[in-house]
Amino acid sequence: MSLKVDLDPNFAEYVINVGAVVLGRREREEMDPHLQKAQDEAVSQAICALLNSGGGVVKIEASEGYNYAIHGVGLNEHPIFKGYLDEMQDRDLFLIFVKSWNAKASRIRLATLCSNLYHRHKTSTDVMTSQEAVEFLKGKIQAPPNFHGPRLSSARNVQGGVQNESNIKASAAALFDRPHLRYLENLNFTKSTHVEFKMFPAEVSECFRDSLRSCVSAFANAEGGYIFWGVHEDTLQVIGCGRVDLSTLKDCISSCIRKLPVHHFCSKKHEIKFKIKFLEVRDRGALHGHVCAVKVEPFCCAVFAKQPSSWQVKDNCVTQLTIKEWVAWMTEEDPDLSRFSEMLLELSLSSTTPRSRAVCTHKNLECLKEQQRCYFPVPSDGILYRPESLYKELFSQHKGLRNLIHKQLRNITQGILVFSRSWAVDVGLPEEQGVICDALLLSQYTKPVLITVFREHSPRWKDYCVRVAHALKLKLVNTGGYTEKLCIIPFAFLLSSDAAPTGLCYSEPQRYPESYRLMTMRQMEALLQSLVIVVRGFRSLLSEELGSEVLNLLTDKQYELLSKNLRKTRELFVHGLPGSGKTILALKIMEKISNVFHCQPSEILYICENKPLQEYVSHRNICRAMTRKAFMRNSADVEKIKHIIIDEAQNFRLENGSWYKKAKAIIRKEKECPGILWIFLDYFQTSHLEHSGLPYLRNQYPREALTRVVRNADPIANYLQEIMHEVRENPPPNIPTGSLQMLPEAEWAQGVPGHLETMEYSSLEEIVACIAEKCQLLLREGYSCKDIAVLCSTANEAEIYRSLLQRAMRKRKSSESNEESNLIRLRNASDVTGNHMVLDSVRRFSGLERNIVFGIDPQAAEPAVFHNFLLCLASRARKHLYILKISN
Repeated sequence: MSLKVDLDPNFAEYVINVGAVVLGRREREEMDPHLQKAQDEAVSQAICALLNSGGGVVKIEASEGYNYAIHGVGLNEHPIFKGYLDEMQDRDLFLIFVKSWNAKASRIRLATLCSNLYHRHKTSTDVMTSQEAVEFLKGKIQAPPNFHGPRLSSARNVQGGVQNESNIKASAAALFDRPHLRYLENLNFTKSTHVEFKMFPAEVSECFRDSLRSCVSAFANAEGGYIFWGVHEDTLQVIGCGRVDLSTLKDCISSCIRKLPVHHFCSKKHEIKFKIKFLEVRDRGALHGHVCAVKVEPFCCAVFAKQPSSWQVKDNCVTQLTIKEWVAWMTEEDPDLSRFSEMLLELSLSSTTPRSRAVCTHKNLECLKEQQRCYFPVPSDGILYRPESLYKELFSQHKGLRNLIHKQLRNITQGILVFSRSWAVDVGLPEEQGVICDALLLSQYTKPVLITVFREHSPRWKDYCVRVAHALKLKLVNTGGYTEKLCIIPFAFLLSSDAAPTGLCYSEPQRYPESYRLMTMRQMEALLQSLVIVVRGFRSLLSEELGSEVLNLLTDKQYELLSKNLRKTRELFVHGLPGSGKTILALKIMEKISNVFHCQPSEILYICENKPLQEYVSHRNICRAMTRKAFMRNSADVEKIKHIIIDEAQNFRLENGSWYKKAKAIIRKEKECPGILWIFLDYFQTSHLEHSGLPYLRNQYPREALTRVVRNADPIANYLQEIMHEVRENPPPNIPTGSLQMLPEAEWAQGVPGHLETMEYSSLEEIVACIAEKCQLLLREGYSCKDIAVLCSTANEAEIYRSLLQRAMRKRKSSESNEESNLIRLRNASDVTGNHMVLDSVRRFSGLERNIVFGIDPQAAEPAVFHNFLLCLASRARKHLYILKISN
């Protein structure tokens, strides 16, 4: 049965219609077992898919005359569904409301009906529970397969004696090698961990439909074993089977085993190894039949009997997870933050919903609970409006909006109303131009409501309201990690030019069980913490280094800038200190531009000075990315561009012409609707003496400043402050007066341990020997190659040092036989996300960062910008900074 998601306008949910199903306890007992099983499976798959996808509604078409209160349900519900479902009858429809799966409550990341991964438990072949499957899979990940030294256990034979497990296995091996057996012969060993006896079923083909798959999976996942078909399981008498086409049966068994799905953790990709024999069964010398014997070798990784029975909603269809998806999902763990002691884990994968990501905050920033209580507190009485500046602006701009909102809240005595110019944009959907605002109302003892106010009637209003409410609900659950029951009911109003509000009505009001009300203070706080993650969360730049996607939270100023009305702030200069998050904000604003102006990535251009940063941003697939030189060189390539974001602008030049004039001309092509031009820069990190091409400081308007620095450990942060004071006291001549006055406003993170060391050596050889030694020490401490960057003054010097450093690494390897040296590879910054050390120039590494930075004999091209150059070098380091100089 193919299940699809209904586009039901009456629910801001995934709604899966399974069609007509017989309901009622007595009615289901009397129906055909095969049909009953098919209907149970369809409903279970739909529920499982919703559990793994953020929740929703299963819609069933009930029989005529069905009454839920009288007849009951009668469906065979899976035990894992307990506590996740609510049921309701709506005329001829039966609705099952499904909340999201909760990893904390279940201790498992994913709802799974059956793992279809088997193991051998004493003499039984059992399917692993989800918990057992995770333990088994993680064991395979963490330890290489060991096929030696079988477990020594015991099994009881039919006479009541105790046999050693190894003796039974040896007896089974001897039986497998015998040329023939006697009819009704009593075997002298019993079933065990390694031995299974089966009788041939009436239909021989059935023997490998289920039992063969499960037995092979169980034996292959353990220490191997033997399956003998034709031996009575209780009496241990040899029976055999007479009328069997041995060649056909062998082919069928071989085909069945080879088709078993496997998952590899190793690189060898072995196939399942097995042997098939047909042992003759003789009765007084005459051939009576055959015993089919299958020997299964232990498998290197994991063998499934069939695909795991776990489902999800994908592309508006209910789809079964592949083994690769299921294993990755079930075994995923929180990121290892041992190399990032400044980061705190706020939301763990083990305590959230299936699609949520880990959320981290900097230890010196407000934690998630503090941010929630600051921005979205739960009031003890009355209605709080948030954000304050936005709702006041909206009320002043739109006559009648205040009265409309107050009227809708007249029966609400306590709660919080969170305004947005467009919740659609906030959750990643295109903006609807006719919308004045959206407001999310959360109040105890009521169901959450999303109020949308339109300035003009649109035929798409209903679709918009439902889509945005559903997307917001999914964000709160799948990104924010909210694990309780949740619905968001949309309401729409038209605020015409005469300020007379009109309610836009739904033909069918959304009905939910009473349990979907927000009942407790704890639920309110948990939901508002999820809201903080939704509106302030962003994909951390640490994700590539950690190997798993991690969310961080924006600082107050970053969020303030991101919340600006882009239609009113089309041009903006953002001055940011090193480590204040300029590139992060640049990436986030491009995502917002895409949704506000309905743009394709090809219509948004990101420009920076250095190639590695350009390539890094290109991989995000949210825009086109160019270096400044490429931008000035190509005219045809920018014809489709409507919006431009510029990063690291302090290091731009005029050698190829005025980039600023060209950018301004592009965004002003459409005079009625000019594009966005936001420019990010930091004059402290200016690395040359030429004119940057930026307008005069007095013309950089409007202008904002990012002054909260959270990147660097304490020793490095203190060093940066010293250098910045030097720059401020002795600025290069091309830096405008007044551009460095933001330094006193800087806020520096404190309490993050780190290391700063400045060393002098007499030669380059000594320097690279020191780097090789320290790299090996750091790798032994748990850091990886992707934590390390070695930065030189110029790209030419980097090429010279490459061979010297590689030679020093090999030398240490041969002298210490350190296996870690095999992992050390040197690449330039263009491949910054790879698992290798970066060796490049300071300038090419601008805008990027690493935990550990070595600076080799830093020398600026012009002495007047030496401290700026040194600042750019030092600010790249998060935890460890080593500056190695050649003594004069």
